[in-house]
Amino acid sequence: MSFFICPKCKEQLNKNENALVCKNGHSFDLARQGYVNLLMPNKRHSLSPGDSHEMVMSRRRFLESGKYEIFSDKLNEIVSALSVDSQKTTIVDCGCGEGYYDGRLCEYLDKLKINYKLCGFDISKKAVRAAAGKYKQISFAVASTFDIPVKEKSADIAIAVFSPMVEKEFYRVLKPNGYLIYAVPGVRHLMGLKETVYDEPYENTEKDTEYKGFDFVNRHSVNGKITVSGEEAVDLFKMTPYYYKTELSAIDKIRLKGEIETEIQFDFLVYKKEEMKNSEDF
Repeated sequence: MSFFICPKCKEQLNKNENALVCKNGHSFDLARQGYVNLLMPNKRHSLSPGDSHEMVMSRRRFLESGKYEIFSDKLNEIVSALSVDSQKTTIVDCGCGEGYYDGRLCEYLDKLKINYKLCGFDISKKAVRAAAGKYKQISFAVASTFDIPVKEKSADIAIAVFSPMVEKEFYRVLKPNGYLIYAVPGVRHLMGLKETVYDEPYENTEKDTEYKGFDFVNRHSVNGKITVSGEEAVDLFKMTPYYYKTELSAIDKIRLKGEIETEIQFDFLVYKKEEMKNSEDF
């Protein structure tokens, strides 16, 4: 039995040779790297939604440099603290990217001998292909956070790192008393990079902590400073939302700047699923 459900009829998918098939006969081929594409055609999506190959490779190079390791370490600590003793903890990463955080999370949980199962998905086929090619022990799919490809009330923990907040879907997939870990950029995250690129750099807005269907548990803020230069600085810029909406001349500014010192800050917001009398209230 696979982690995933059919995006057409929502029935469980089971492995059948090189495909995942539901009881209604809907079939989805497994790619050579081991992932499955469950993203249904949608007018909101381009033909190739999500990060490009160039952006995925920039993210992989930068993350594997270790400069965001403090965020990965904190995520690992939070997940392990929420894992259920003596039971298998089911974890779903909603927006897994190229798999860096999931790969390190598996290593950490394995060392602690925590019993778990983990799957991840992302809307970017390029990102999922990279993740599945490297982290063979994890189940990956191409899918959208607006249509999470797992069963109702099946996850103990849902992780969303810089992903859209889709309360209804997170609520649907979490078990009663399940937890959502929602990572957002801190107020001064990458301010040094912004000062290099923009004439009027701005701070990030602190995220509201109230979401329908969830009780706020706590906020874990992680802060640090890093120094980047050259192509590493360009890689950092390419893995941010700023790259989508900034003129390409910004990359020239980054290269000409030389060394850039910047603050880095993640806030991990932890929520517990609140049992609602009627989930149709969303």
